[in-house]
Amino acid sequence: MKLLRWLGLLLLPLWLFAVPAAAQVSANQLFADGVAALQKGDFPAAIDAFEALADRGFVHPDASYNRALAYIGRAQSSAERPGDLGRAAAALEETLSQHPDDEDAKHALEIVRAEVAKKRARRGAKADVEASPTLDRAVLGLASERTWAILAALGSTLLTLGLALRRTQRESTAHLVGSIAVPVGALALLLFGGLAWGARQLRIATEPAVVVATEARLMDEKGVPLGAAAIPEAAKVEVHERRGGLVFVRWGSTTGWVSTRDLRFLPR
Repeated sequence: MKLLRWLGLLLLPLWLFAVPAAAQVSANQLFADGVAALQKGDFPAAIDAFEALADRGFVHPDASYNRALAYIGRAQSSAERPGDLGRAAAALEETLSQHPDDEDAKHALEIVRAEVAKKRARRGAKADVEASPTLDRAVLGLASERTWAILAALGSTLLTLGLALRRTQRESTAHLVGSIAVPVGALALLLFGGLAWGARQLRIATEPAVVVATEARLMDEKGVPLGAAAIPEAAKVEVHERRGGLVFVRWGSTTGWVSTRDLRFLPR
């Protein structure tokens, strides 16, 4: 894969003005060092630079994308380490969380997960890296929380208008329109309001994460492995609860506890 993006070589986002001047210089230097290392094919050095930026809490789509390229480059070299493709997938998910329309990142993520699937197939493991969403997640995913809230507000408006029109003379057209608008508005308010609430609860109660180990072995809440059950590298999961070094995750319809060491948590 030769997807390269060298944007922002010396310039970082304007929000850095809030960081002390010395830290700004250091962040700019780290970014420049990472890009320079990528250009030279020194992937370990590029990873060190971009990970140092991430450790500072610096989040920017170009930094995340370039970190993914560094991990992909190392995964294709003799210096490959277990989990490199998972860490590349996590960086690309970060990119898309900030820039959802980034076609390069989408394509790169597809390639990374396809490569993980090939490796798993060669080992005789299940090749699926992306789990089919359960019905509730599929429905909630049809639109954003904001969109559901707007539709619920429109349903409320229609219901209010319908109630007002029903107060007019019974034989009038306005009364007829109101009689139709009330049940439609009420149904829209209940349906879309419920979806908005569900999307909000999902956002508040869960954290996104990506598996950055060869696979994340599923355990019970005491840390006892559940047979051979595992979630593959580069899979995106929902984290519902943390307990010590374990977290309770959901991947499609699969749930269980995994080690925090096997995951990279994504910015919300």
